[in-house]
Amino acid sequence: MRRIFVLEEQTIGKIAAGEVVDRPASVVKELIENSIDAGSRHVVVEVGNGGMDYIKITDDGSGISEEDVEAAFEKHATSKITSIEDLASLQTLGFRGEALPSIAAVSRIELSTRHRSEDFGTYQKIEGGVIKERRKITRANGTTIEVKNLFYNLPARIGTIKSQSTELRHIMEKVINYAIIYPEIKFELFHGEKEKPIISTLGNGKMLDAIVNAYGSGIAKELIELKGLDSPASSPLINLQLSGYISKPSLAYGTKKHLFTYVNRRFVKSEVMDKAIKRGYMSLLPKHAYPFAVVSLSIEPSEINVNIHPKKHEISFYHQDEVFHAIAESVSTTLHHADLIPEVVEKEKGEAWVGPEAGGIDLFGATGVERKAAIKAVQTSFQADMAEIEEGEAGGSLDIRAAPLYQVLDSYLIAQSEADDVIMIDQHAAAERINFERLIEKYGHRIDKQALLRPYVPELSPHQLYLLRENEEAIKSMGFDIEPFGEDGYIIRAIPVVFYRLIGEEEIMGVIEDLVEESGKREDRIGILFATAACKASIKAGEKLSYEGMREIVEGLKSAKIPYTCPHGRPTMIRLTKKEIEKRFKRR
Repeated sequence: MRRIFVLEEQTIGKIAAGEVVDRPASVVKELIENSIDAGSRHVVVEVGNGGMDYIKITDDGSGISEEDVEAAFEKHATSKITSIEDLASLQTLGFRGEALPSIAAVSRIELSTRHRSEDFGTYQKIEGGVIKERRKITRANGTTIEVKNLFYNLPARIGTIKSQSTELRHIMEKVINYAIIYPEIKFELFHGEKEKPIISTLGNGKMLDAIVNAYGSGIAKELIELKGLDSPASSPLINLQLSGYISKPSLAYGTKKHLFTYVNRRFVKSEVMDKAIKRGYMSLLPKHAYPFAVVSLSIEPSEINVNIHPKKHEISFYHQDEVFHAIAESVSTTLHHADLIPEVVEKEKGEAWVGPEAGGIDLFGATGVERKAAIKAVQTSFQADMAEIEEGEAGGSLDIRAAPLYQVLDSYLIAQSEADDVIMIDQHAAAERINFERLIEKYGHRIDKQALLRPYVPELSPHQLYLLRENEEAIKSMGFDIEPFGEDGYIIRAIPVVFYRLIGEEEIMGVIEDLVEESGKREDRIGILFATAACKASIKAGEKLSYEGMREIVEGLKSAKIPYTCPHGRPTMIRLTKKEIEKRFKRR
C-alpha cells in the first residue's frame, strides 16, 4: 500500500520551502531524520573525503515499499503530512518532501530498500534527478542511501565547500545532535577506509551515556540531571515537560557552542531557550560565559511553529514567556539543590581539562583540547538574583564546619566539611557575596541618597563630560544628585547611601562610569551598584583575620542564598576531597 503522496498545491504554497542542501552535513542531517522517522534502532553513517566523495547511510527502519520508491524522489512528496493542518499535530522530523529530490538533483544516488511488509527489496539509481536504473533485490528490512559526487553538476557550489576536516567536523556535529536526543538509537560514523568508527553510541536509551560517548567520561562528573517542573495550573502549557543535563558553573565556555536545545526531540536554535538557560544560572556564571547544557522540551505540537525555515532548526513558540520561565525555573531549581563547590582534581595524562578556564571541548578529543585564557569576569544580569535573594528560602545547605578554621596567604580560609573534605574559601569573594545579599535584603529595588558634606566638582575629561551629558537621567535614577556646573562641568551633591563612607571623592567618577557602561535594565544597574558597594565594603585579599573574623565569613556564607560565587561570577570556594588528598599521598 502506498504511503508517499505529492502534496496538494495549496499545501505546498503554505510550506516554507527553499534550498536544504548546501554542504555534506546537510545531506547527512536530512537522511538521518528520514531514518529516525522510519523507526530505526541502528543508523550507520559512512562518508569519504568529508562527505564530498560519498555519503552512505544505512538503517534498520521500516523501509520504503516498491510502490513508493519512485514517488519518494518527487518534489513535495511525503508520507509525513497530507495537509497544512497536520503541522499542528506533527510527530515526525521531516514533513516538506524536499530533502530527497533536492539531494538527487545535485548528486548521483543509489537507493537500496525493503519494506518490512514485502518479500523483496528495490534498488534504484538516480543521476541529477533522473532515474537511470530500477530493479528488485534481496536484502534485509531497512534502507541504504548512498550519495556520490555531491554537486558534480554545480561547479560553482563545489568552490564553496571547505576543507575535508571542516566538513567532517560539521557532519560529526550533526550526528552528535541526534545521538544525544535519541539515545535509544545506536549511531555509528565512519570516515574513509577506517575500520573503527569515530563516533559510536551504545543505543541503550540513556542520554548521559550518549553525552559521554560524544564528549568523554571527564564531563560526566560536571553534569547535573535537570529537574523537570510540572506546568502551573494557570499556564496554558499543561503538558510542558523538561529533561536533560546541565553543567556545574565550574564548566563554562565563552560561546553558546555547547548549548543543545531540543523541542519535541528536534534540534533547534532558540534564543528564548538559550536566554532562559542563562537566566537560570543567575550570577553563578559571568555575563558572557555559557554552560554545557542539554535541554529537551516536550510540548504540544500546536504550541509551536516549525514552518519557518527550510532547514527546520528555527521555531517559534506561541507562549514564549511561559516556556522561558519554565526553563529558567527548572535550571535554577536544579542548581539550587546541587553541590556546586568546584573540586580540585589532578589532571591525568591525556585527560581533557574541565574547569572554569575551559575554552571548549574539541569533538571526541580528535585534535586535543586547548586551554584558553580564563573568561573575563564581568557583571551578570542581576534581576533573577535579586528575586532569588528577596524571595528565596534561607541558605544552610553548605556542608562546612565552623571549626577548625585557618587563614593562609592572608587571603584564603581553610575549613573542613562533615565528609572530611577540605574547603578553601576566597575571603574577599565570600565577603562580597555576603555583603551583596545583605544590601538587597535591606534595600531591595530602592535606592536612597546620601547628601555629601560638601558638593563635589570633579575635573572631567572630554570623555567623562560626554558620558555625564548623555546619561544624566540614568545617573540620577541610580541615586546620584548631579547637575551641570558651568559650560564644561558638573556638580555632585549626593551619592547612593550604599556608598556612604566607602568611597572618596576621587572614586565617585569611577563608579559612575561603571554604571553608564551597563546598558541593561534598571535592575541590572542596581545590581552593579550593590555589587560595587559590596566589593568596597568587603575585606580584601592580603588582610589578616582574627578567628572570629574567619568564623563570621563562614557563617555568613552558609546563610547566603547563592553562596557559590561572588556577585561578579567568581567562585567563592573550592573543594579538595579526602579521596584526592589520600591519592596525592599514595594512600590509595
